Amino acid sequence: MKIIYAVCSWGLGHATRSLPVIRKLIKENNEVTIISNGRSLELLKKELGEEIDYFDIPDYPMLLSENARQFMAKSIVYWPSFIARMESGLQQLKKILEKRKCDRIISDARYDMYSRKIPSFFISHQIRIMNPLRIQMFERGSEIFNLFFFKRFAGVIVPDYKEDNLSGELSHNLRRIDENKLHYAGVLSDFKKKNMKKDIDYLISISGPEPQRTMLEKKLLPQLKNLNGKIVVTLGKTETKDKLNKKNIETYSFLPKDKREDFLNRANLVISRSGYSTILDLAVIGTKALMTPTPGQIEQEYLGEYHNKKNTFYSVNQDDIDLKRDVEIAKKTTGFKRKCDVNKSVENIVNIVNSVKKSPFN
Repeated sequence: MKIIYAVCSWGLGHATRSLPVIRKLIKENNEVTIISNGRSLELLKKELGEEIDYFDIPDYPMLLSENARQFMAKSIVYWPSFIARMESGLQQLKKILEKRKCDRIISDARYDMYSRKIPSFFISHQIRIMNPLRIQMFERGSEIFNLFFFKRFAGVIVPDYKEDNLSGELSHNLRRIDENKLHYAGVLSDFKKKNMKKDIDYLISISGPEPQRTMLEKKLLPQLKNLNGKIVVTLGKTETKDKLNKKNIETYSFLPKDKREDFLNRANLVISRSGYSTILDLAVIGTKALMTPTPGQIEQEYLGEYHNKKNTFYSVNQDDIDLKRDVEIAKKTTGFKRKCDVNKSVENIVNIVNSVKKSPFN
């Protein structure tokens, strides 16, 4: 089949979790075309090579705020921008489809990548969109918003388990959407668990949209002197490949997949954002973590609180993080205990894409 695979560019998580699905589709002799933007597009090019076609189509901006009042104010002006960018993306996709045949469209968290004429599939863990005050009326409204768009997709795929889950109320305990119409496919990650010596004490992954990525870097790097043991730092800059060694610290701008997988399996503790794709990676490897949500990114803030309550991982706000203190608390968490089979999850998704033709939400 000829497949268009679109990937949201909010951080690198959507791109990394999409990689095992894309690789499987290519391995099964499907012709895949990639749509993304920014660092996510660059990462996909680095991992998949130049033999497939890529299109740079910006997606809608992320709604970030420093506090609840700012969130409400920004929401008023955000939605017109969202609709305008949606329309732009749809029009650019339409032009692509006029020039090339397509059998399926798969969209990881891009509402603008679908066609009513072609079976389209939406991958998301954010079926309920949180707000900072957890106002139930608005969150129920977000389900209605999602339901409006879900009718345009043949299938909605959630990269999580229905029970013993990782996403909490982001995709469970829904009020307006019938969970039986969703496809809970299991976790997605580009990593595999390996039996390796745990010789890295702390793996620090600095990521997220700018300017918060840089702010986290400035917050954490001066504190490294307070940690003992071997430390590896990744800066999440796909445009460079710099490496810096200093005593017990190794610093990398960007790591290819095999090196990231190697370091994650060797790490005793990971320090990272509380993005959902990162949580999936940690679940697959079985590593404990200290997390700090991207400020103003409500989803990450919720996931941090959710896993704090479950004692799966430990999360602390970016402004308050104290590495020497917080790593000791994080070491006492349980990690995610359930065995995760990414190959099975990928098979589930491929089977859904191959077999489902019509939206259950119509």
